[in-house]
Amino acid sequence: MENASNALIMAAGVLIGILILSLAVYLFIDFGSTASEINSQITEQQISQANSKFTIYEGQEDLTIYDVITVASYANENNIYYQDNLSEYKIIIYLGTQQIQDNINNKKIELIQNDKNLINASNLNLPTYECKVLSYYGSGRIHEIKFTKKTP
Repeated sequence: MENASNALIMAAGVLIGILILSLAVYLFIDFGSTASEINSQITEQQISQANSKFTIYEGQEDLTIYDVITVASYANENNIYYQDNLSEYKIIIYLGTQQIQDNINNKKIELIQNDKNLINASNLNLPTYECKVLSYYGSGRIHEIKFTKKTP
């Protein structure tokens, strides 16, 4: 009888040990998936925040050359920051068919002067531009944006 009660105590100890191990494995898997979900939410939020500098201009039709220069400056800053990973993060800004994000600080005076010359030549208002996002990377980050001059 003594051996039987010892065997039951040992069996109960083994079952309790298995239950504790099962609970530990379950919690490990559950916390791991929660961390993965939080990580993906943070990544989505970072992409959304990075894109928001550019998407606020999309669809607007009354943008000026100053808005175009602002977006190109953001793209230039982005490209400098991610210069080691340009294949995944480079943002290209087109004004018509010309890329303008590189060295925008040197080009901005020329762009502004060109628009001012149009005003002086024909006594018109400042030309307006329309913005359209052309493409995104697979991760959801903006890749190409195009500004086109609206005809009056």
